[in-house]
Amino acid sequence: MQIYNFWARETAAYAPATGEHYDLVAYAGSNLNQADATAQARQKLLSRQDRLESGERLNEYPAGAKPLREKLEQRLYTPEGKEMGAITRNAYGALVLNTSRLMFVDVDLVDLRPRPELSAGLFTELLRWLRIIPTPPPVPPIEPLPLLEAKVQRWLQQHPAWHFRLYRTRAGYRLLATHAEILPTDAVANQVFTALGADEIYARMCRLQACYRARLTPKPWRIGLARPTYLFPYQDAEQLTAQADWESTYTAQSADFSVCEFIGDYGSGQVCPAAKDLLALHDAACLGSRTLA
Repeated sequence: MQIYNFWARETAAYAPATGEHYDLVAYAGSNLNQADATAQARQKLLSRQDRLESGERLNEYPAGAKPLREKLEQRLYTPEGKEMGAITRNAYGALVLNTSRLMFVDVDLVDLRPRPELSAGLFTELLRWLRIIPTPPPVPPIEPLPLLEAKVQRWLQQHPAWHFRLYRTRAGYRLLATHAEILPTDAVANQVFTALGADEIYARMCRLQACYRARLTPKPWRIGLARPTYLFPYQDAEQLTAQADWESTYTAQSADFSVCEFIGDYGSGQVCPAAKDLLALHDAACLGSRTLA
């Protein structure tokens, strides 16, 4: 996981001999202290200036590989003191569970819709229009949940030791694989994402960030609240105060909403020791009978 305790933002104006002008911004995270984060951000600025002078592009990371610039709210540890995850606040203000020890799979409703059939061809369509051959009845809509359950059952037939907990979210479904630790970088993780139709952006992020992510609190616009005004890391006391006020309002308005609704258990019934505490934390934060957000 690329989760940092400290973040710094540094800026610099750069005008090379070519006459162009660049307003450079660099962010850096550190788990040592704030001074180390600041030093790394300044070093990034110098490196970018050197690269611009040599004519290089400044894209440093493949899409999704850049460390997520999020405020660390809490690191999570086992009773033995081993880190098992972290809770961060994302760019739009929601709390997110980050872990490599409990597999989360996000499946959007849009990814469960059947692909449109290929056209029967102009000649066939003409014959249907002339009523020479009958037009087939419309295909009844396929409910997304049975479609996802069928995918889960196909996976379980080939992998009987696996166990999934299935939840409904506002825009789809969330599955937790609880039988064993499945690292996001393991080949089988990508196989599960493909077999269950996981959101491709989510699957790519998990692989490149080496962690799974699960949103624990509502998206602000779904509970009648705008996004935070300022992005992390906050630059001064005014921004810190504004963010604290926003978080207070957000927490109060979130109380009337849930993130997930539990549907059921599928598979072996196994819950490995590494999953128990994370599962309990997830369910306590997300579940409820209120409007999903």
